[in-house]
Amino acid sequence: MLRFRKTKSDAVTGFLGSQTEFNGKLSFSGIVHLDGQFDGEIISRGTLVIGSDSIVHAQIHSNILKVSGEVRGDVTATEKIELFPPAKVFGHLKTPSLIIEEGVIFEGTCSMASFQPEMPELTDGSGEKGLEDGSIEVISAQAWPPSYETSDSLSNEESADEPAVDQNR
Repeated sequence: MLRFRKTKSDAVTGFLGSQTEFNGKLSFSGIVHLDGQFDGEIISRGTLVIGSDSIVHAQIHSNILKVSGEVRGDVTATEKIELFPPAKVFGHLKTPSLIIEEGVIFEGTCSMASFQPEMPELTDGSGEKGLEDGSIEVISAQAWPPSYETSDSLSNEESADEPAVDQNR
């Protein structure tokens, strides 16, 4: 009897090139290679590869993270983090497995434990329920508003979504 198995592929499912500058939230499953500049948040149910020319300022949640470039921010990986020269990493790392090769600069803290860090859910960009394991691989990106907006307008929008608090208590 013939059986068909789902083969595990090491093919890159997404790529942001070296001339790319991106601000926002990147959510994906599969393998994504980032070579440009990125500011924001990255949520991955797969592998994120940060190339040697990359500059990333982000909060990162991933299963596997491989870094050769510069990363600034808090990083959580459910499986492992691998740092290869000439990587420069500044921030807090949470992972059960950390590999740092000679020539890497790491300034920050690292928490390693046998627990599984909690991962935010992936969304398909429409605000619907997160992707399930075994679903198709998706890359979705939502750009942040232009930087000319003031922080007052952002705080007014946030307060409109929150219920009013009775201050007479």
